[in-house]
Amino acid sequence: MTREVVWDHGVALPGHRLWLDPLTVRNFAFISHAHTDHARRHKEALLTPQTLALIPAERRPRGWRMLGFGEPMRRGQGTVTLHSAGHMLGSAMLHFEHDGWSVLYTGDFKLRQAGRIETFVPRADVLITETTYGRPHFRFGDPDETIESIARWCRRALDSRVTPVLLCHALGKTEEVMLALEPFGFRFALEKRCVPCAKQYVLAGRSLPDWVELDGEAVEDRVVIAPPAGKDDVRRLGRYRTALISGWAKDPDFARLFGADATFDLSDHCDFDELMDVVARSGAEQVYTVHGFTEDFARSLRRKGVRAWALEANEQLALAL
Repeated sequence: MTREVVWDHGVALPGHRLWLDPLTVRNFAFISHAHTDHARRHKEALLTPQTLALIPAERRPRGWRMLGFGEPMRRGQGTVTLHSAGHMLGSAMLHFEHDGWSVLYTGDFKLRQAGRIETFVPRADVLITETTYGRPHFRFGDPDETIESIARWCRRALDSRVTPVLLCHALGKTEEVMLALEPFGFRFALEKRCVPCAKQYVLAGRSLPDWVELDGEAVEDRVVIAPPAGKDDVRRLGRYRTALISGWAKDPDFARLFGADATFDLSDHCDFDELMDVVARSGAEQVYTVHGFTEDFARSLRRKGVRAWALEANEQLALAL
């Protein structure tokens, strides 16, 4: 069947020989972005030029087809078009059309970004969406206001001769936080695990504000950025305060795991309300959820009269559309 979605260690449109962020190596697959939980060494991969540049050489697919945003590409009897996902540099949603039928696969994505930017959501008959924050208590503040709050927190720490340490994932989140805080005049020091990712970002075409590598010595007048887990270099700073920068700030138990002094709910994923908005904007008659709180969000949609199911809960099951 050509109007079929399958879950088998990843999402696939088997009638069109197209895998979407599969968890295992495939002959041909779409890689939505460069994070390690999505990038695999497929025989051939479809991805954006920026995503390819951000994947380390040892994890790159063995072959690839690069496609820019808004450029249609034939796949069998259908057409594939990539659109910006707003998650990180190069991240893409995939829109597939065939014989009057269309599917939108979001990958990891963010609807409302800093600077009052909103990600375009194409219309589709079927929506396959990630649901990392698919429970109602995940409702984030305005991104611009949150960035201003982070900037004030950093400035107060520096004025008190305390080093502010922002806990962010190394690839994507670190660089986007640096860019968001650049207008406030901050300089940065990056923990060693963030350094290769920052260099990859520059090579992929995105310039970054002034930064140095954290070498275990005290730093002055710089905002330190480090991954949330493992803070040996941070502990050598002397006087410092930490802030977790994540949508998981809305989950007190999760936030406590990292012992942060402060939390800010700045996320590169959609919150619950954004996910609901994406469903409405897509106009999809059928929604499948993957990654995160899949069953919870699907249940919330069904309560609103939307046909929705957690695709991952049906592994090895072909779902006719």
